[in-house]
Amino acid sequence: MKYKLTNNIKKVNDITLYQIEALKDFGDVKTGDLGGFVESETNLSHERNSWVYGNARVSGNAQVTGNARVYENARVSGNAQVYENAMVYGNAMVYGNAQVYENARVYGNARVSGNAQVYGNAQVYGNADVYGNAKIFENQYIKFSRVVSDLSLPENLIENIQSQTNLKVFNNEVYCYKHVNDNLSSLHDENFRYKVGEWIEVTDPDISNESCAPGLHVSHASYFEGNNGNKVLFCKVRLEDIITVQEGKIRCKKLFVIGVCDGPVF
Repeated sequence: MKYKLTNNIKKVNDITLYQIEALKDFGDVKTGDLGGFVESETNLSHERNSWVYGNARVSGNAQVTGNARVYENARVSGNAQVYENAMVYGNAMVYGNAQVYENARVYGNARVSGNAQVYGNAQVYGNADVYGNAKIFENQYIKFSRVVSDLSLPENLIENIQSQTNLKVFNNEVYCYKHVNDNLSSLHDENFRYKVGEWIEVTDPDISNESCAPGLHVSHASYFEGNNGNKVLFCKVRLEDIITVQEGKIRCKKLFVIGVCDGPVF
């Protein structure tokens, strides 16, 4: 046993939370240190160095295990799991069936919920809201975005992009190309136009695994030559906006038009 429940309690929405007290030294915790608040001992493992600090709260069936730390005003609830070396702090909330693990960080006013997973060296912070089946992983940094996905992208997303398209990923963005008409309209819909210096987004993309389904399609500079586009746009796509990477191209829901490769358009 590394801690006990004390008689210091908080009542939150008819739930009784108990402040914890360390019974031995471990990690940066010393015997007698008071921690945060849990609903029961199932919320915090007695193994390794996991701990709940300060005003942080863990309740419901949520579990904090491994070397994970939850502190400041963070909340972990529902069936959420925070484990391995993950950290949740600030005013962050992790709930539902969400998982935060490996070296991931969730902080600020961020929320992670649903079946979302945040792992690897990923960081979710600011006012970010990650939910649904979204996966945030590797070195992704999500600050103010609202990320929802009903499609689980492969864990080797970056490697998949590079092997399928020969494109490189920098700071969680893919720099890529798109062929368009002379007036920067889509080859498939002349009413849909791209604008240099602006984010372009489709309102209702198909989030299935089909590579040729509705969405924005990009790849390397020569991929779309068969479509006879007269101009080539240089674009960037954030990893969080990718739907599929298949058949040599990327299908996404949003992209930023950096410029026109064959000269400026006035």
